[in-house]
Amino acid sequence: MAVFGILKPNKSLTDVEEIFIQVAQNRGHQAYIFTAKDVSFEHHEILGKTLDNGKVVENSFSFPDIIQNRLAVKKEDKEVYLKLAEMIPFTSNRVGTKQEVYKKMCQVEEFKDFLIEVVDFDNIEDFFSFISRYKKVIAKPASSNQGKGIYTIEKLYSSYRVRYLTECSEFTEDELETFFKKELRGGKSFNFSPFFVSETNVGQTTVFRMHITRGALGKWQLIKTFPYVNLNAKSDITNGMQGALITTREQMFLEQYYPESYEVINTQLKKLFNIFSRKFQRLYPWRLDALGLDLGISQEGKIVIYEVNAGPGVGFMAYPVACAQVQYYEWLAKNATMPCVNNFLPMNLR
Repeated sequence: MAVFGILKPNKSLTDVEEIFIQVAQNRGHQAYIFTAKDVSFEHHEILGKTLDNGKVVENSFSFPDIIQNRLAVKKEDKEVYLKLAEMIPFTSNRVGTKQEVYKKMCQVEEFKDFLIEVVDFDNIEDFFSFISRYKKVIAKPASSNQGKGIYTIEKLYSSYRVRYLTECSEFTEDELETFFKKELRGGKSFNFSPFFVSETNVGQTTVFRMHITRGALGKWQLIKTFPYVNLNAKSDITNGMQGALITTREQMFLEQYYPESYEVINTQLKKLFNIFSRKFQRLYPWRLDALGLDLGISQEGKIVIYEVNAGPGVGFMAYPVACAQVQYYEWLAKNATMPCVNNFLPMNLR
């Protein structure tokens, strides 16, 4: 029997965590949630919450063999996290900012067909040159923020169109320069990319999520690739956190809305998973275990990687993800070597 702890900032038990605990218990293990404040190094025990015959109960537990890290870390809890990490393998290590991930992937020849340029600018001249070259660009916060703060900027004949969600403004060149300095700089950090047209054959913008997780024997598994669909014609950005429709019938979706290229897309998605699962981990000295790739797919079947997220949301995939996670943790508990290499702290706590 192994013991799995879920470390998070609060002690509320979510549906996803309940499913994980139930899967772990069904395979003969203990699993519980806890916060940094629940840890007693002196007594080598943790006050956690778990399920007993479907009911939430609070008990004292031994230190776990594996800690599932939910990524959010409070400043006052940092030392507890670091002390635990010296003793126990943590999951859900970070991959870095969008620009850092892009630069790493550029080192892998097999990734290059799937990459879209990611840059940042120190001066306004480079910014305007980039827009002139691509006509329409997207500006994203350098650190992932669940789709918040994303702008598109499009060069028109004698002005510029800036969109944020459903808000649309038209700027002169001088006004866009002011906007750049105030909203995209001024202590803020944004990355810029050419705008890639990812949409259905009826003009609805799309983003596809490829969710991959380590499972049995530590091997990567493709859990699911599914689309988010934007039904609001006033917005040209698609994001699940902002109300885009999710469909889990991805094959039917491709056949209906990518009718000329769905076979090519399926082939390319399999190719991307095979390459990514073999090559991406090699770019990091710490172990990665769950990743969400946000993809754009054109009507011609071209696939690009918008970004890579560590600790991706689980949602409706909770059961297959939990099955893979528990089998991975079983393997990791036996095969992890000390000292463990971790990179789970957010940038502001490093």
